[in-house]
Amino acid sequence: MMRFRALATATATVALATLIAPHAHAQMVRAEGRLVDAWGNALEGVQVEARQADGGGSTFSAVTDEDGEYLILGLETTAYEFTYTLAGYQGVRQLREMRTQRGAPGRLGRRQEPIELAVLPLGQVLNDEFEYEDEGGVFSLTLTPDGMFEFEDADGEGEGTYYVQDLDAVLTVRDYDGPDDKYTIREPLTLTAQTNQFLTLAWGETTLNKK
Repeated sequence: MMRFRALATATATVALATLIAPHAHAQMVRAEGRLVDAWGNALEGVQVEARQADGGGSTFSAVTDEDGEYLILGLETTAYEFTYTLAGYQGVRQLREMRTQRGAPGRLGRRQEPIELAVLPLGQVLNDEFEYEDEGGVFSLTLTPDGMFEFEDADGEGEGTYYVQDLDAVLTVRDYDGPDDKYTIREPLTLTAQTNQFLTLAWGETTLNKK
């Protein structure tokens, strides 16, 4: 009986070793990347998921940091489907073949180009082009029906995307040739109209009148 038990144990051990051996020697790699909008701004908070293209293995996930970058460790050298999602943006799927770089185990063969996510409107937009200006002519703003806007202030000019929610026009400045720290996509500007005709917009102490 003891001999049979030992043989059974040995057989089970061999069988187990046979099952796990391929995985034990599988080389692990890492995936890294960067998510941006159409203007090249880093997108923070993008949900990243990686699944093997053949449906096997585990699902890996990460979230981009303030620089729009992410890092996933422990991937196998095979094809993965990556998905990138963020509220207010069009999600993207990407098929990537994970390989190691010669002489640098555990790294990808080349750094990926930034992945661009297209902006989606979070609300309505105006059905016509509206031009605004303050009394001194220092600040001017143009809202267009495609959800885009252009503006000029005392320090420079820029552009971005907007949407309308109730009486608020919410503007995200995405490109600006003035001071770098004056606007950020993480802090949209909210301009409030007095009526739903949007003849005036108030932003802090600034009032813009429709031309």
